[in-house]
Amino acid sequence: MDCNVTYLLLIKQPPMSLDTTKIDAIVFDLGGVILDLNVERTFQAFAGLGDLSMDAIKSLADQDFFKQYEVGEIDDPTFRAHLREELEFKGPEDILEEAWNAMLGPIAKSKFELLDQLAPKFRLYLMSNTNAIHMKRILRIADHFSPQKRFYDYFDKVFLSNEVGERKPNAGFYEYLMRDVSLSPSKTLFIDDLEENIEAARALGWQGHHLKANESIEELLRNKP
Repeated sequence: MDCNVTYLLLIKQPPMSLDTTKIDAIVFDLGGVILDLNVERTFQAFAGLGDLSMDAIKSLADQDFFKQYEVGEIDDPTFRAHLREELEFKGPEDILEEAWNAMLGPIAKSKFELLDQLAPKFRLYLMSNTNAIHMKRILRIADHFSPQKRFYDYFDKVFLSNEVGERKPNAGFYEYLMRDVSLSPSKTLFIDDLEENIEAARALGWQGHHLKANESIEELLRNKP
């Protein structure tokens, strides 16, 4: 078959759809699944705060204080102090926070519509590695795009790493959620944009889908039985 014909056939294939006939609960990741996320924007914003190279800034992601902040082991002022020291930044805190929040994008209206459509059929949960500064901004973003309904009200319950004290892909985070809402692992679908988080869920018996960059939850889940 001609290569061009093969290519056309491939791009005309309908988007992948998930079989949800044997599940009763869906657990969503937040960044990269519900909320648009672009970490590069934060790297670029950090680079604009001082004289560090982009390579040096990206290496900051390996610093322990980021994970400590995600699981609530350090508070907002301590996190900002660590960040300020690493970036060698002496400017106002609001500029520092804007740079940290630069990765956070919008939440498409279609995501909210999908959650409303799924709610009568499935229990819906949110499970996110996040932090207090990000959540404050995310709730403002959600209020802007869905002023008629609070963000948390789209879910049966929300689980945040900084509140639970665990982060993905640690098994403890998944186990905490299962205990708290009495989930049946085999009837639970987890959607995340990181393969390692999906693998951790599957190891505990969950159904999992790694959401690729060219996929959307709207295509995967709309009009499910």
